[in-house]
Amino acid sequence: MPLQRRIPKRGFTPRKRTVYQIVNVGDLAHVEGSTVNAQTLSDAGLIRSATGLVKVLARGELDQAYSVAAHKFSGGASAKIEAAGGCVTTVGPTMPDAPPTAAETAELAAADEATDETEAENDG
Repeated sequence: MPLQRRIPKRGFTPRKRTVYQIVNVGDLAHVEGSTVNAQTLSDAGLIRSATGLVKVLARGELDQAYSVAAHKFSGGASAKIEAAGGCVTTVGPTMPDAPPTAAETAELAAADEATDETEAENDG
């Protein structure tokens, strides 16, 4: 039998995969109080760990205003929370920043040179 048929097929899993703990907007009713963060979600049993990343999705309805702090929000979730009179706060880094492109680097260098020239004129 050929080698490619004998080797188990496992698929691809990226090494830098970001795993979020999912919380739906309708589940916020299980939290005591109007302030919601990772610790209060963990205390209510909605997520496993308070140190992990939390993403809020739009499934369900809200009956009161909540102040929600999470790492990521879906568009519908943030709209529902703000429509109910609450506020949305994104905490921590959501995605690592991409390195600047060549055009952005050139713009920054030009801005630095212009700043240096104006400082030299003011000094001299």
